[in-house]
Amino acid sequence: MIPIQRLNRRDFLIITGLVGAGLVLGVKLLDQEAPYSFDPSTRAGFSPDILLQISSDGTTTVWVTRSEMGQGVRTGLPMIVADELGVPWESVRIQQAPGASDERYGPQATGGSLSIRRCYDRLRRAGAVAREMLITAAANQWGVDRSTCTAQLGEVYGRNGQKAAYGQLVEAASTLPVPDPERVPLKSPDEFRLIGTRVRRSDAQDYIHGRARFGFDTRVPDMRYAAVARCPVYGGKVRRYDATAAMKVPGVYKVVEYGGMGGEFYIAPGVAVIAADTWSALQGVRALSVEWDEGPDAGASTEELAARFNKLAADKGDVLHDDGDTAGVLAGASRVVEATYEIPFLAHATMEPMNCTIRVDKNACEIWTPTQDPQDVQDSVARYLGLRANQVTVNVTLLGGGFGRRLYPDVELEAAGIARQVEGPVQVVWTREDDIQHDRYRPASLHTLRGSVDANGVPAAWHWHILNTYTGRFDPNDFPAYSVPNYHVEYTHVPFVLPRGAWRSTVNSYNPFVVQSFVDELAVAAGRDPLEMRLDMLRASGRAAADDTYDNARLIRVLETAAEKAAWGKPLPSGVGRGVAFFFGYGSYVAEVAEVSVENGWPRVRRVVCVVDCGQVINPDLVEAQCEGSIAFALSAVLKQRITVANGRVQQENFSDFPMLEIGEMPQVEAHIIESRAAPGGMGEVPVPPLGPAVTNAIFSATGKRVRRLPIGRI
Repeated sequence: MIPIQRLNRRDFLIITGLVGAGLVLGVKLLDQEAPYSFDPSTRAGFSPDILLQISSDGTTTVWVTRSEMGQGVRTGLPMIVADELGVPWESVRIQQAPGASDERYGPQATGGSLSIRRCYDRLRRAGAVAREMLITAAANQWGVDRSTCTAQLGEVYGRNGQKAAYGQLVEAASTLPVPDPERVPLKSPDEFRLIGTRVRRSDAQDYIHGRARFGFDTRVPDMRYAAVARCPVYGGKVRRYDATAAMKVPGVYKVVEYGGMGGEFYIAPGVAVIAADTWSALQGVRALSVEWDEGPDAGASTEELAARFNKLAADKGDVLHDDGDTAGVLAGASRVVEATYEIPFLAHATMEPMNCTIRVDKNACEIWTPTQDPQDVQDSVARYLGLRANQVTVNVTLLGGGFGRRLYPDVELEAAGIARQVEGPVQVVWTREDDIQHDRYRPASLHTLRGSVDANGVPAAWHWHILNTYTGRFDPNDFPAYSVPNYHVEYTHVPFVLPRGAWRSTVNSYNPFVVQSFVDELAVAAGRDPLEMRLDMLRASGRAAADDTYDNARLIRVLETAAEKAAWGKPLPSGVGRGVAFFFGYGSYVAEVAEVSVENGWPRVRRVVCVVDCGQVINPDLVEAQCEGSIAFALSAVLKQRITVANGRVQQENFSDFPMLEIGEMPQVEAHIIESRAAPGGMGEVPVPPLGPAVTNAIFSATGKRVRRLPIGRI
C-alpha cells in the first residue's frame, strides 16, 4: 500500500514547522514488497514518508529521507520526483527529513545500496500524482477536457494556447481528491528529461565553498565538548579514576563516568571530560588517571584466533549447501586443487571520526548526528533515557563517510549517557585513535577450499569450509552454485571479542574474493583462460540461483564488455598482468579487469576497467563516482589494511598503521555503464567485491605467485 495524501496547512505546519505551504503531498513508503493501493480512510491521521511541496512561487521542495554520505542521494532521489512531476531542476529545493521511528517516513536507514532501489517507483508515483492534480486543476479553470492538457517544465498547457504555471494552480489543486497512485500514468523512459542525465549535484557548491555542514560542524548555543577515555580492552570496565589533574586543565568544566553498555550495541565504559572546547577536553583526558579492570578478554589476540581457525578447519561445519557427491568426486579426481584464504578484521576509518551533539532535558532530547539510521537512534536513545520516541528529535547532518559504521546507535547512546549528567548541550568528539580502536569491525575469516576439474577442463567439484567470527552467513545459492554439479559449502562460527558490524558490501567484501580467486586457480589447473572458464560456467548453469535472483545473461554481458574494454588477451609488458572478477548483488551486475605490475615485490595497480549494469540509471555521474570511490576504498583494504589484537587491545591507532591509498597510488579507473531499462539496482557497494580478486589474479598473471592472504603487502 502506498498512501499518498494531500496535507492541509495545519497538518503541514505540525509536521514540518514551516509556513507558506502550497500544494503539499505526503507519501508513506511501506515495505518494498507491499502492493500499491490508496486507502482514502488514511487521510485522517496523516503520516508521510517524504513531503513534496509545490509553493505558489513555483518552488518545489523535496524532503529526502536517506542520509547523504557522499553517494549523491540528495541529488538522485529529488531527480526522480522532479522528472515525473515535470519541473525544471533549477526550481527544486532539497531538505533533509528528521528521524522518525513512528513509521512516518517508513524505513530511513541508509545501507544495503537501497536508497534508489527502494524509493524509485514510489517517488515517481508521488511526482505523477501531483502532476495529475495540477493538470486537473488547470483543466477545471479553463473548462476543458483534461485529456487535452499536458504538463512540462513547471507549467500546464492547453490545446488552444492556454498556459498556467504550477504555482498558479496549487491552491485549486489542493482542493481536489487525490488520485489512486497505482493508476496514475507514469512517463515512459523516452519521456524522461532528468532521469538518465548528468545533473550536477545539488550540494556541489556547498562542498566547494565550505558551506557543507557535517556532524563536527554542529554548533548549538551554550554547547560544551566532551572527550572520552574508554577501556582499551573490550569487555573491561573502570575500576577507579582520579580527575584531580584533569580538573586543573584550563577550560575543563566537569568529569563524569559512563558505565558503557553490553549486548548488541556494545559501548566501552569510560570517563568523559567536559570542557569549553575540544582542545581542553582532549588535554583533560590525557591528564586523567584511570585504572581499568580489563575483564576476561585481556589476553585475547588475533594470533590466538588464527590458531583456532586452523584447528577448527580440520573439523566439519554446518552444511549450507550440498549438491551432488562432492566428496566422492574429489576422492576419484586425478588432481585436486587445495587453497586456504585468510581475511583480516578491518576498521571503517571514515574521514569524519564518530561524533554526536546532544541535549538531554527532563522530558526531551535533541540530537544532531551524522547517522545512517536516524530511526534507530531515536528509538534506542528514547528507550535508554526512558522517554517516548516522539520526545527525541534526531537532526541528520551530512556524513563524512559511513561505509556501514554509522548504521549503529552506539555513538549516540554513549553521548546520551554522558549528556544526561551535564546541563546543556554537549558535543562528544572522537579522535582518529578512538575511531579505529573502538569500531564495529569487518569480521575476520578463514576459508579452506578443495576442487577439481574434469577431463574437459570444466569444474567438477567444489568443497568450501567457511570459518568466520561473524554469525551471519552468506547466500548459499550465490555463484558458483548451479555452475558446479558437485558443490558443498559448510560454515563454522569462531567467536572473538571484537564487536562486528556492516562494512561496505558486508560478507560480499570477502566471500567473492575467495570464489573469484579459486575459479582462477581451477582455470590454471585446467590450462584454461580464466575469463573463458567463467563465461562457460555461466552459460552452462541453466539458472543462476534457486530463486532466480540474478540473470546470467546480464552477468555474461558485463564480463564480455569488460574484457573488450580492457583488451583482454592483448600482450602486456613483462611483469604486468591482467586479472578478472565479477559480482552480482544489490540488484546490479559488475565485472572488473585489473592491470597490475609488480616492482621490487610491491604490486602497483595501474588500471581498472569497471563495467556495471545497474538497471535504469538516474544520474551517470553518480554511478561513475561510486565505481571510482568503491575501487579506491577497496584498494586500501586489499593492499594495506589489517586490524590486529594483542592483550585484548586493537593495535592500530591512526593512518600511520592503518593506511589509506595515497593519491599517487590511485589507478586509472574506466567506468562503463550498460544501458538498461530494468529496475534500478544499487551502486554504493557493488564495485567493491570484485576488485580484490581482480588484483590478486592479475598478480598471479604477472608473477606466477598466488595471493591468498589479505592485505597483499609485499609479494
